[in-house]
Amino acid sequence: MNNNEKIVSLTNELELMRERYLKLVDTHGKLQKQTCLLEERILSIVEIYSNEKNQLEQNLINAKEKIFNLENIINQLEIEKQRYKDDCNLAVKLLHQNPNEFISTTSEHIQQSLKTKNESVIRLKSSKIK
Repeated sequence: MNNNEKIVSLTNELELMRERYLKLVDTHGKLQKQTCLLEERILSIVEIYSNEKNQLEQNLINAKEKIFNLENIINQLEIEKQRYKDDCNLAVKLLHQNPNEFISTTSEHIQQSLKTKNESVIRLKSSKIK
């Protein structure tokens, strides 16, 4: 093989290498664009999930505060319930010990009021009949 043939062969190889290089540069540019787009999407997704996580954490804090407040209310109601229960037990005990001292005079008053109303109704009916 002579020098001209070597030069032509090397020139062809050089041209092939140049074409491969240009294809690689083109492919590299496309990959960089895709990589950049993917990075932006990933950052966007990370921001969305970060915001959601923060919101969920705040909701959790609020829920824990509500639970704490409701537990306090339940405890106060339990104390109040026990106090009322003790008062009722004391009233029942007093009624059993001295039942005559706690007879209601309001029942007598109600009976007297009903008797008066009945008498009024009877008078009205008899006056209408006449």
